Amino acid sequence: MENEDSLLGQLIVDIDSCDKNKIVLFAGHFPLVYGQEPLEDLHIWGEFSTYSLELACKVGEHAKRISKDVEFVFFVDDHIYEDCDNLSYSQVTGERHRLYRKRSGPEAQLPQEYKEIMQQHSFYESDVLRHDHGKFKRKKCLYFAEKILRATGRNIDNACAREYVNFLEDPKYFDRRGSHLVSFIPQRCRGNICDVALDLEIEGLSASHVFMETMAPWLTREQLYSFGRGVTYRRD
Repeated sequence: MENEDSLLGQLIVDIDSCDKNKIVLFAGHFPLVYGQEPLEDLHIWGEFSTYSLELACKVGEHAKRISKDVEFVFFVDDHIYEDCDNLSYSQVTGERHRLYRKRSGPEAQLPQEYKEIMQQHSFYESDVLRHDHGKFKRKKCLYFAEKILRATGRNIDNACAREYVNFLEDPKYFDRRGSHLVSFIPQRCRGNICDVALDLEIEGLSASHVFMETMAPWLTREQLYSFGRGVTYRRD
């Protein structure tokens, strides 16, 4: 994709041409960085986390205008920074548990920066799909925990693909027959998602996938489109 306008134009075409009533927006992906405050690091991957959510909200606005239902999904990478020299395993687990409890339940709210982004486009926590973590006071969490997705569902060798497939194949969370998925994914996960999840494991998916750089946090939004592999796109 050359720039933001070309990307949004393509995603809007995809939404207009799909025969699905619901648009599921997979965006705002970010990691937990243990031993720091806040635990939710929305900027360690550069512009990706906040920018992908802003783009998703723009796409969602168009979807609402043409009378499609819109739903947001937030995946949290809760394992990549799990090895923390200053914390024990029980301390890491405790930090993660406290955060997920805070973000669970009917009154739970997103981080302020995410709230503001979504509110600018008339979206709210009520538009976010909740994940049942199967734990006390974590039945309706605003975040899908990757560690839990890795431990449930199909046992695919590739852990990254396993999380994604287990989400998409669970009818509690995703209706493949009635939904079109728009996913913003870190570029480093492209092989796992495309070569394994999409090409080998999932059939009959209506989706638009966008891959962006997260390993060069100094990049501006404009530079994301020209650095390395740039911003790449796939339609299924």
